[in-house]
Amino acid sequence: MQRAHAVIAVLIGVGIMATSAWAAETGQDALFNKLDLNKDGVISREEFTSCPLVRTRDGHIQHRDLCASPGVALSIAEKKRLFERIEGHNDHAITRNRLNRFATPDGFAPIRF
Repeated sequence: MQRAHAVIAVLIGVGIMATSAWAAETGQDALFNKLDLNKDGVISREEFTSCPLVRTRDGHIQHRDLCASPGVALSIAEKKRLFERIEGHNDHAITRNRLNRFATPDGFAPIRF
């Protein structure tokens, strides 16, 4: 009986750690990490336009892998316009701070681009 309790305690502990790790990788951080394909700390136009971005039912723009029910895929032209809107014509790349100005935990808020 004590062994069973110990096994359950270990499984609960592992579940809590896994949940904490998953929670840390949600929202804006998860979105940035999905878009930063080469993991150099910035998102280039090529990285941004090659990612599968979709418009969800509520109008948010999100990476297809991060939404429960993906909607309509964005076209390359839409991705380019969104990149330009976020990037702000600075360094031809999007930093994590810049992305966070436009992104919410649910993806990019419905914005005109």
